[in-house]
Amino acid sequence: MIPYLNRSLEIIKMNKERTKQGLRILAIHRHYWPDTPPYASILRSIVLRWTEDGHKVEVLSTQPSYKQQAIPRQPAVEYLDGIRVRRLSLLAEKGRLLRKVFNIGIFSVAIIVYAILRRRFDVIMASTAPPVLTGFAARIAAKLTGAKFVYHCMDIHPEIGSLSGEFSHPLLFDILRRIDASNCRNAAAVVVLSRDMLNSVNNRQNEKLRNVVIINNFSLPFFGDEEIASLPVEMSKSSGVFRVVFTGNIGRFQGLDTAVAAMHQLVGYSNIELVLLGEGKALQELKLMAGALLGKSVKFFPHQPSAVAKALIRSADICLVSLIPELYKYAYPSKTMTYLCEGRPLLVAVEQASEIAGFVCKEGIGMCVQPGDIDAMAGAIRILADKPHSLDNMASCAKGAGKAKFDTTTILAQWSQLINNLQVGKE
Repeated sequence: MIPYLNRSLEIIKMNKERTKQGLRILAIHRHYWPDTPPYASILRSIVLRWTEDGHKVEVLSTQPSYKQQAIPRQPAVEYLDGIRVRRLSLLAEKGRLLRKVFNIGIFSVAIIVYAILRRRFDVIMASTAPPVLTGFAARIAAKLTGAKFVYHCMDIHPEIGSLSGEFSHPLLFDILRRIDASNCRNAAAVVVLSRDMLNSVNNRQNEKLRNVVIINNFSLPFFGDEEIASLPVEMSKSSGVFRVVFTGNIGRFQGLDTAVAAMHQLVGYSNIELVLLGEGKALQELKLMAGALLGKSVKFFPHQPSAVAKALIRSADICLVSLIPELYKYAYPSKTMTYLCEGRPLLVAVEQASEIAGFVCKEGIGMCVQPGDIDAMAGAIRILADKPHSLDNMASCAKGAGKAKFDTTTILAQWSQLINNLQVGKE
């Protein structure tokens, strides 16, 4: 009995010392800085903060880059900001479904193997990219190694996949939903971006989860990018033009067809233009929709460095946030933070019941229309273009409202507190 007691006291002492020294954290995401997806840079800010807090952090990621040829191949292992970054080499997908499935499987297995082979982690955090299975693999890795699992739900799957048609088969959807519900139930903490997402997580459980916390994103951070004084000539705005800007993924979830269709209703307003910056699966279809307006009142530009993107945002009279119906329940458009950081008013095409629509209306920083309502979209753009003084008032409120809700320092402090809470639990 005495030896057992002595050993217990020794373990308690070791845990206290470990707590003082900080935790060992593994953060997992398919893409990491300098790769181009927004979360690649957001995650760097989060893990850098944890390192500054005294924790020892590692990142497990992959390559090639999210957009082929976007960045050169990175070292398989390197140290950034005192953080060990391990990039696994996967197949170039190039839109091939079988390669995508293969890569997801290999990455999932690699997560478990990596966690076991490396020295023991106290916390393993995974995002939702790739969806469901990354969280599942991280949860299993945490269970096998005695770590706490943190699930960072940038979006909620497979519900989003059901909206897009990816997970339309009822059996596949049910299996994935059960897996992800289990991921959430068994996590030490589930981090979501909004009250709407929190409700969606709880709605698929038999009881309200107590481990779900809301920590939204912040404006896309700069890491050594140079601010530019002006836009490239081809992206500059002519005098007297009212510019609506959208930046980000031009995909199936953004509902941008409504905005392009609205521009066809505004052909009599030669001073109004819609500028879309980014790439995605809906790009070619939207260009076809633009028809005779392409390159005139509807302009598309490819992905640009974040400094150029922010300069384009600053040139906007109003910035567009648009989602397909029902998506607000499972995701939060993080471009909102960057728009507000640059002091730009918002035109939000999201349901009135959503948190983001309520925020915009309450703060007086823009206008809201129902998603898919072409007439309402065209009408809102016309009203805003005809009333520049109301835009001035919205712009003056936008930056303050953005800082109050999405301040980087405040949100990173929430990430510190989350880890502190897990650290206390290990004492």
